[in-house]
Amino acid sequence: MLRHRVQLSVLASALWLGACNAAPPPTEPTPTPEATQSVRSVESRLSQIELEYEGPTALLEADMEAGNEECDTYNNWCDGTLDVYSFPWTSTQAPTLADAVESVFALRQDDRIPFRFQGNVPFSTMSQQLFFFDALDPHLLTELGNGTEQVQVAYYYASYLVAAGAHDWNHLFIVLFPQSHRVAVFNLVNHET
Repeated sequence: MLRHRVQLSVLASALWLGACNAAPPPTEPTPTPEATQSVRSVESRLSQIELEYEGPTALLEADMEAGNEECDTYNNWCDGTLDVYSFPWTSTQAPTLADAVESVFALRQDDRIPFRFQGNVPFSTMSQQLFFFDALDPHLLTELGNGTEQVQVAYYYASYLVAAGAHDWNHLFIVLFPQSHRVAVFNLVNHET
């Protein structure tokens, strides 16, 4: 009986040593999860347009101040913000609105507003939504564009409850100036009072 135990013990030790010293069995490459692939894709696309904050020109800043003062006159009925970015561009292909949108939302990643895409719209659609910021049309085009380029506009909208019986309505416009290499982000918030 002791002999069998010793033989089993030697056999177990040999198997264990063999397992430790043997090359690991070949493994199949681990597939990359789908989420990782899409993240890489986003990073790659974001590198196409690297936004640098430029800020509104003095005229656009004055337009925004006047609009916000008008909003305050009506019991803070609305608020508007305008951010202007530039981006370097060396590619022979024109920058795309989709890349500009992704770059803007990457900058606004802490933004908790549940925006829904309303479509790519003509500038005239944006100008109809300006309310007290109507001086932005045509100043936005003349201050940021070269006068001949076709701007591209993506429109996002969100409505949500901020207090019992009170909503905010957000109109977010991302405007790409493809030849001037600028992006303007106009956000108008209407408050239910």
